Amino acid sequence: MDDCGYVMAGASLLLMIPVIIITAMILSLGEAHSDMNTERKLSACVEGAAWDIRDNVPIITLDVLNETAGEAINGTLPSDDVRNLVRERVQERIDRLCRSHRNVNASCRVNSVEGTEDPFQVEVNSTLEIRAGNIEHTENLSVRVTVDGLPDPLPFRVLGRLEHSNTTIEYGDALAEYLNSSGVDGGAYINATGPLIIRRCPYEPYTSHGPEGVHACILNGYYHESRDGACYLCRLEGKTSCPHMGLETFIIPSKELGEAPVSIDHVLFNEKYTGEALNISGFIIYLDAGHMTKYGVRRQ
Repeated sequence: MDDCGYVMAGASLLLMIPVIIITAMILSLGEAHSDMNTERKLSACVEGAAWDIRDNVPIITLDVLNETAGEAINGTLPSDDVRNLVRERVQERIDRLCRSHRNVNASCRVNSVEGTEDPFQVEVNSTLEIRAGNIEHTENLSVRVTVDGLPDPLPFRVLGRLEHSNTTIEYGDALAEYLNSSGVDGGAYINATGPLIIRRCPYEPYTSHGPEGVHACILNGYYHESRDGACYLCRLEGKTSCPHMGLETFIIPSKELGEAPVSIDHVLFNEKYTGEALNISGFIIYLDAGHMTKYGVRRQ
């Protein structure tokens, strides 16, 4: 090869070097773009799973509470540690939800299901962890679930099987016999009635009730905040009072006897002190001085 040939070969090699470099850069950019697309897809999967689990925790909890209350009403609910049973049932369903997200490794540990300072709410605390590739997401979830609209399990836990409609409990002889067995005359509560479904009373403050408000509460079966009543989870456990902020409602007797046990559920199921008969637009209820003050009614 003459000098001209060497020069041409060298020039060709020099011309190829930029081409090789540019090709390598294009390939590298393509790989980076592919990696970025993959990371975006994984990130979207993680975000989607997180939103799905967040949205479903309160739905699952509400379903579990409703079904567990149904077992209490039917007499099939175990009596031991119902609070933990609810947590385990919520956990089981959330585990199934997490497994349904196949593109990520998701887990949500339910740490507790507890009452709150608002007795119409139950709080679920959990820890959510999701991994996909190099992407990790961890957060502590705290969601509140309303018990407004759920059935009240307490009368059934205390008295056993009771007749009921979709909205009302028919106590028959059960409540009167329960009171008699406690050494209290239960004659006024033969064929008593009470609400089945928890509904939050709209009257605030409670002293604004007066006879008209109490009448509306009786007709609608409203529930009220009470430090002496039991919270929803304790009601599931059959506790008639508890250290948490609780609930109370009116149980309506069938007879007017002048005096009888106060017509508040936690009084009838637990403390059993006497109140004075009041005629509330045709309904007879018995209230003590404290509950009269609470609901803004006076002795007649």
